[in-house]
Amino acid sequence: MKELDSYVKQYFEQALLLMQEAKVTFPIEATANIYHHAGRENINDVGALFLNVVNKEYCKSYVVMLPGQRYPNHYHKIKSESYYILHNELIVNINGEEKVVSEGEIIHVERGDDHFFYTKNGVVFEELSTMYVPNDSIYLEENVKKTTYAERRTTLNSEEWKEYMREWKK
Repeated sequence: MKELDSYVKQYFEQALLLMQEAKVTFPIEATANIYHHAGRENINDVGALFLNVVNKEYCKSYVVMLPGQRYPNHYHKIKSESYYILHNELIVNINGEEKVVSEGEIIHVERGDDHFFYTKNGVVFEELSTMYVPNDSIYLEENVKKTTYAERRTTLNSEEWKEYMREWKK
């Protein structure tokens, strides 16, 4: 099984527990992208777990954020996206306008819109979007701009996800 550093492993396991609490069925096949934009040691403050389930012309991901976690300000050159809240609530800032999006609600983010989001109590939501393309997130925060794509995320490919889930469920 792929070794995760202690910060990422602890975060990943807490995120899976939140998904379980939300009664979201774990996908059998997924790619797990664990984002830690401000460094692994700050993952509980800045980042998110994205479980990419489908990535074709359209994309579906589950996104999990722990209480108090935020995702940095960015925009996309290619992708547009919608967030459907499954558990708790998400605060989304789009082009300077903040909205609270609650369980059962959906919000749309158009291509080119500056946006960031955060949660007070933890959240699980679906991101439905056009195809996910690496490096399409253009970050606006200086500390994130200084990091590479590889430095700000840890990935489990589909086989590693399956193996991790087999072990985790024991």
